Amino acid sequence: MDYKNDYKIIFVDIDWTILNHKIHDWDYESIDALKRAQNKGVLIYLCTARPYDSVVSTGLLNIFNPDGIICTNGEVAFAHDKLIFAHNIPARVVKKINGIADKRNLSLEVRTERERFFTLAPNDYVFDYLTRFVETIPEVRNHHFKHVSALLLFAPEEMDEEIKPLIPKSINYFRFDKCGVDLRYYDCSKGLGIKKVLKCLKIKKAQSIGIGDDYGDIAMFEEVGLSIAVGNGREEVKERATYIAETIHEHGVKLALEDLKII
Repeated sequence: MDYKNDYKIIFVDIDWTILNHKIHDWDYESIDALKRAQNKGVLIYLCTARPYDSVVSTGLLNIFNPDGIICTNGEVAFAHDKLIFAHNIPARVVKKINGIADKRNLSLEVRTERERFFTLAPNDYVFDYLTRFVETIPEVRNHHFKHVSALLLFAPEEMDEEIKPLIPKSINYFRFDKCGVDLRYYDCSKGLGIKKVLKCLKIKKAQSIGIGDDYGDIAMFEEVGLSIAVGNGREEVKERATYIAETIHEHGVKLALEDLKII
């Protein structure tokens, strides 16, 4: 298949796309390829479910300087260090959810535009979660609950029947792990975040590329002109992609950008 070569922006996922999450090992060759694309005038935006502070904690920004970041699964976006938008949960709603969690001694990870913190000390549910997700644990502290873009509730599946009916109906209750629940005010997605960034930058959808591997990247693929799924991605994701790259272990992002003559 022939592809045009006038793309202006690339949105790239982090985990399992350029980062081997299991052993926290970067695909340096693909990161170098993204830098080469930048040098040719293509904008590179990270597009991740991670909140901003979590992106920082990976160390990626020490080795790569993206032109922007869409984080918290499309809830927050930055152009370089400038905030473009943030969908924040009203403080009264956050306080109510905190009360529900606190009463049951459940930890909440509060995610603001740039920071993360815990409301209670980590418990067994948190440590169980961390056996599957390599992540740093932020500090425990009090907060006024303003500028909160998302919440991560650490609770087991068997508590859903008790907790879910108590959560305000304005909140999207999304269980993605046996001990992890994402709580969001808006039913945002990477796709919606991309759509807003393209409008802000005045770049056409046809001039954009999305690269990813997981379910959340399907929404990304719907809002870009060319979608690339790395070979280690989920089958459902690869089925929705325009182009199937090699795996992260084979430097799939790099090879795809070379094959498509982006670099």
